[in-house]
Amino acid sequence: MTSARPFRIRTITSFITIDPSDFDNEASSLKEKIHACSRLLRDGESQMTTAGFEVQTIRIATNPFGEWLVTNNEDVNERLQRFNKLLSDCDINFCSLGPSYDPEHTTTICPEIVSIAPGRFSCSANINAGDITAALAAAKCIKTISLKDEGEHLQGGLGNFRFAAASCIDTVPFFPGARAPKGLGKDTIAFAVGLENGGFARELLQEAGSIENVQKVFHDKMRKELLPIQQICVGLESDNGMHYLGIDTSLNPSLDDGGSVAEAIECLDEVGVFGHPGTMAAAAAVTTSLQSIPDVKTTGYSGLMLPVLEDRRLAELDTLSIQKLLCISSVCGVGIDTVPIPGDVSERSLASLILDVAALACRWNKPLSCRVFPVPSRLAGMATSFDSPYMCNSSIFPVE
Repeated sequence: MTSARPFRIRTITSFITIDPSDFDNEASSLKEKIHACSRLLRDGESQMTTAGFEVQTIRIATNPFGEWLVTNNEDVNERLQRFNKLLSDCDINFCSLGPSYDPEHTTTICPEIVSIAPGRFSCSANINAGDITAALAAAKCIKTISLKDEGEHLQGGLGNFRFAAASCIDTVPFFPGARAPKGLGKDTIAFAVGLENGGFARELLQEAGSIENVQKVFHDKMRKELLPIQQICVGLESDNGMHYLGIDTSLNPSLDDGGSVAEAIECLDEVGVFGHPGTMAAAAAVTTSLQSIPDVKTTGYSGLMLPVLEDRRLAELDTLSIQKLLCISSVCGVGIDTVPIPGDVSERSLASLILDVAALACRWNKPLSCRVFPVPSRLAGMATSFDSPYMCNSSIFPVE
């Protein structure tokens, strides 16, 4: 094994298109697809580990669940449980079932998907600009999920870790917005890679020192580290007959010491404190650089990820607001992500926030999502008390 790399592989995500007929004959066709994904993912995991990369998760994402889960012939829960068992047999612990395009499905089926123990499934709701009905349905779904507590993965509002309102999402390897690319053939498997690289971001931005140096540093240093991953992926594509979509080069934080992306941005002379003047210019410079790394095939967000409950610096800043985060998202990735909000937030206010995110995404044709956590019995300014290895705690953000 080679020496350790400066960042982790957060996910190798495979994408498949499911058809209702895949559940025929005791779901034999679906079983074959999952096993083919598992072989690809394990092969990729093994090769990347040998190359010195720590691979945290392997995942599967499907086409929109309304195309295959909702039929007149079989109970939705029964089909979900069968799918869940097949994934468990292959030790696949993360699976996104794509977006809902039907407001009724959003309010009734999305909460059911998220509720399936032990929390293997994620999903989203597609929101187009100005689609008030879809936004209200997503808001209702978020509120419904926040009150579920019949499993550890749901308690205290944690269920919304696995649901988002999403706009302009296609080949994103990160959950819960991941979905199979439009037009992916039912017999084709595609795959992409996502990173966890907050510590590496800090190293690069310390070296850059100023916004004017960001592109050169990122193009030189990230290219050097990403090309070995791409070489492995191209080999997997050739050897397995799969379709390689690219690397989501996004800066993605960890909870490790020094793993904050917000703290990394503060290393630039022009920023000082994240969220203060200079932040948007830095976010734009970083995103432009990440989307144009020479010789690297990019996909997904390829921007700046700012998940409040996954970035310790963001979580401790008392000067941030949802509107400020949304403003910064206009020039980078992901949208409003893992933001705790009051448990009594109205569906109308939540829908308005979702519409703001959708408007920004659709106006500029950029992938954005809204993943918020209404925390039962908590008000704005109070502290969260989540007990999760994937998140830290912060003050609850007001929505209005």
